[in-house]
Amino acid sequence: MIFYSWIALGRSDPRARNEADPIAPNDSDRITPSEGGRTAPDRRGRSAPGGGPSRGGVPVAMGITDDRGRAMKAGEEALDTGRAAMVIIEAVRPGMAARTLAPCYVRTGVGWVGRRSPAGEVTWDRFFL
Repeated sequence: MIFYSWIALGRSDPRARNEADPIAPNDSDRITPSEGGRTAPDRRGRSAPGGGPSRGGVPVAMGITDDRGRAMKAGEEALDTGRAAMVIIEAVRPGMAARTLAPCYVRTGVGWVGRRSPAGEVTWDRFFL
């Protein structure tokens, strides 16, 4: 069974070049190559091509649901109120931690990032990890 983990992030990165894009790269961003020719986020967790979005903002809301539409609706509500600058939704599956055997959620490698467009509507872009 697939679940959808979502997190709404507020603005907190003063290095972002553009208020409309809180994960805009700047000159000090380092991108490191990873296996398969993709690039991975640097130590600060900023975005990198092929590596998905950054989680550099302050979490303002989060949750897990079994319906992607509900996750998107919850994220859009956080964006509508102005509390969040972006929302990240990731498809996850139930799993178990290797050392502790504690239940957890494991990433499937697909997700969506939602942001408010200049026209005021929420746009969703799919990404792969």
